[in-house]
Amino acid sequence: MKKLILLLLLVSTKTLFAQGDREITYGLFAGGIYSSMSGLPDMIVEKGLYDGFSFKEKGKFGPMGGFFINWKYPYANVGIQTEISYSMQGTDLDYQDIKGLKYTMSFDYSYINVGAQFKYYPVEGFYIGAGPYVAFNVQSDNVKYTSNAQQIFADSGVYFEPDANVEKVLKESFTGKNYFYGTFSLGYEFNSNFSVGARYMLGLTDALMTEENGHKYTEKKNKINAFSIILGYSFDFDDLGNF
Repeated sequence: MKKLILLLLLVSTKTLFAQGDREITYGLFAGGIYSSMSGLPDMIVEKGLYDGFSFKEKGKFGPMGGFFINWKYPYANVGIQTEISYSMQGTDLDYQDIKGLKYTMSFDYSYINVGAQFKYYPVEGFYIGAGPYVAFNVQSDNVKYTSNAQQIFADSGVYFEPDANVEKVLKESFTGKNYFYGTFSLGYEFNSNFSVGARYMLGLTDALMTEENGHKYTEKKNKINAFSIILGYSFDFDDLGNF
């Protein structure tokens, strides 16, 4: 009985999407993305190691843009959109302590994102979407470091490693990873082929690896969450029979 029900569902789904007209479009989109990575403070200074300091995490804005193909089935009010895009995502981590030391670690990564989302159109033009994506890190060692250490050294004689040396250690200690995320979107597609949309990207897997090091940096779950606003423009395929 279960197999029969499953077969009927498959046949009915295939029949639904085989009938009627499809609207297949392709195009480009671009916009801005605001992202932040979790778990950074405890990765740098483990809880209980020492006191008298504070961390402040700051998300970062970056560009994003890409190419899409959208299969829309008006009779069912649904669509499937596949994408490939580029985005810059990261977080600044500001540190200061009671001795006057201040530094900023910038985790700035670039990604190629590939995925698809299922779209539902409750009214003409307006859609709600969701789907899985994978982000491929193409700049996995891009960690930057700036501090006031040399100013403290000049004023008090207390020695600190130069920023360039610390930055080299950070690049060797942390590696940006590929990661999976889910996208939830809202948008509107105008008759003029323009579209506008907003997205929330929820990180599902770890995006940063702590390598073996002698500086007590520890491995944590560092997930990236992001929000973006995008504008798009689409073109119609002339021959829908090819799809």
